[in-house]
Amino acid sequence: MIVIGVGTPFRHDDGAGPAVVDALRDRTPPGVTLAVTDGEPARLIELWAGADLAVVVDAVRADPPRPGRVHEFHDAVADDGHGHVTGHGLGLGAAVELARALDRMPAHLHVYAIEGTDFSLGLGLTPPVAASVRRVADLITPDGAPP
Repeated sequence: MIVIGVGTPFRHDDGAGPAVVDALRDRTPPGVTLAVTDGEPARLIELWAGADLAVVVDAVRADPPRPGRVHEFHDAVADDGHGHVTGHGLGLGAAVELARALDRMPAHLHVYAIEGTDFSLGLGLTPPVAASVRRVADLITPDGAPP
């Protein structure tokens, strides 16, 4: 299993993915890989290629926004019609489509998308996103056990 946090902590809520990875550092069992990336599709694909289970955590914008709301996708990433977009170039959906075309998908892909509100330059998550980071970390490895 690999857990990939997408984003940068230097753009407030965009740091949600890396914050989840940080929250898991001392509680993951052996064999679980933790990684952080900026969301560039080729880097995502290289991280998850060949994995039995890849868990991706990313911050998203939504309209209308509900900061801190968590969306879960299991083995399917598609436009759900609610206007969710990441703050990254091509986005996770493009990475999935490219990985499918290249036969580089993990056996299973779970995505946790945390709605953010502040993507401006600066450090620190908004309070609702910080609360969701803890919740998502617990969903990924309750009591240190992989899902």
